[in-house]
Amino acid sequence: MYERVGDDVMTTLAPIDAYRLLAQNYDTNPNPLLTLEHRTMTLLFPPMRGARVVDAAAGTGRWASFCRARGARTVAVDFCQEMLASAPRPVVLADANRLPLPDGFADVTICAFALGYAPSCLSELARVTRKGGAVLVSDVHPAAIRRGWTRSFRYGSEVIEVAHHSYALSDLVAASLKLDFLMERRFGRPEHEVFASAGKLASFEEAARHPAIFVARWTKA
Repeated sequence: MYERVGDDVMTTLAPIDAYRLLAQNYDTNPNPLLTLEHRTMTLLFPPMRGARVVDAAAGTGRWASFCRARGARTVAVDFCQEMLASAPRPVVLADANRLPLPDGFADVTICAFALGYAPSCLSELARVTRKGGAVLVSDVHPAAIRRGWTRSFRYGSEVIEVAHHSYALSDLVAASLKLDFLMERRFGRPEHEVFASAGKLASFEEAARHPAIFVARWTKA
């Protein structure tokens, strides 16, 4: 996903329609951004055993599965039923901007690669997190989008762009959240292997020159 697509003509779809197409192969297609995010975000998790975790915009529930394997109780929330089909239960079909969960519900709230579709959801993530709890967020780096990367993927002979909103890292503020860490990460050796397996090794050097993603952690005050 998130790549330069040259001069190809793109069809733009709303996120819900695009992710319905992506759902079947989302976890099997090589994706260096997910590799980079995983090895970055895992450094920021608090202890998981016994914690209540909300995986907002969970998709197939990658992070819900990760946390559950470490002893957490999880709820995976996403607006796409097809993506949630393989997520660990319980799941909730809902938008990240309007989480149907009570205030202070979670010890840890996660939102991975979704701010481009819901850039104002940070306050909602904070609302469902208890005082002293953690909010973890990742996304493609806004500067990468400004350099020409697209939120896109190939579907058969088509290139599908997912409709999204532009934002800056400075926009990521919520009154009740104190920023602990902001990590802006470039591709490295593990992602080099993913580029190679996807047949895109020729584009690795350029892609690795600048941060590809960011990962942030806040504490709820």
